[in-house]
Amino acid sequence: MLIIIQLTHTATNAQTIADSTMQKIYGFRAFYETLGKEYPEDSTVNINESTIAGVKTYWLNESLINQKEIIVYLHGGVYTYGTFTAYKAMLTHLSKSLNKAILYIEYSLSPEHPFPTANNEVLAVYRELKKKYPNYKISVIGDSAGGGLAISLVNDVQKAGIEAPSKLVLISPWIDLKGDNESYITKKEVDPILSKEFLYSHALMYASNNIAQADPSEIKFTKFPPVFLLVGTDEVLNDDSKNLYRSIKPIQAKAKFKEFEGQKHVWVFSHIDTPASVEAIGDIKEFISAN
Repeated sequence: MLIIIQLTHTATNAQTIADSTMQKIYGFRAFYETLGKEYPEDSTVNINESTIAGVKTYWLNESLINQKEIIVYLHGGVYTYGTFTAYKAMLTHLSKSLNKAILYIEYSLSPEHPFPTANNEVLAVYRELKKKYPNYKISVIGDSAGGGLAISLVNDVQKAGIEAPSKLVLISPWIDLKGDNESYITKKEVDPILSKEFLYSHALMYASNNIAQADPSEIKFTKFPPVFLLVGTDEVLNDDSKNLYRSIKPIQAKAKFKEFEGQKHVWVFSHIDTPASVEAIGDIKEFISAN
């Protein structure tokens, strides 16, 4: 079970975040690392550390890029937690199941590196991939905050005149940094992982008190790639997925939304072999592989 720490936001950047708050963050980061030991990794998947556009990345089954297809993975952790150590086990199983090369991006974390640092790093890596592999299909999978980064990436590449990702898969995405959605109330009693207070405190640190600019839900799209949104019924971020789906479906016929009954936040990360996780991975594989 994921343990939540409550933080008090006291300032707008890393230099003025209270020492007591930073100590809590360091402690929770250490705990977050242990989540990657909940189940064993798939030892048959090859892993290579690399640096792309100055950003640390990890390839899983890199040799499979001869299929001319790459999946970029953007991890969650409210922009403050999460490393490859935590996500390695899940990603080995995902790469094996999808039979695709996955590139995990180790973007910089807030509050030491607030918005738009992570966004710029993700854009830089994606830009380099498009340059090095110009005819490749590049899709993006993001969970929680990584889902928000994926949405922002679409906006950033459109503004930069770069071809958008072929497809997006968003697992329990955190999209609305303002925390105004009704599911914060209606799902509060069934979500043991997240709360409005927890999320908003981290949104303030990530956005350096500039939530309007950093908030993916504030972006207005006129075009958007095919997107598959997966969310549990028992999570406060339930409405984030529903609201994005409602806004994207009119401009993207291939937008897809699916709720998983009784599932908590990013259930695939927590338990890789449950029926709900197996079903989700199967659905992702079908969506990624479809024309």
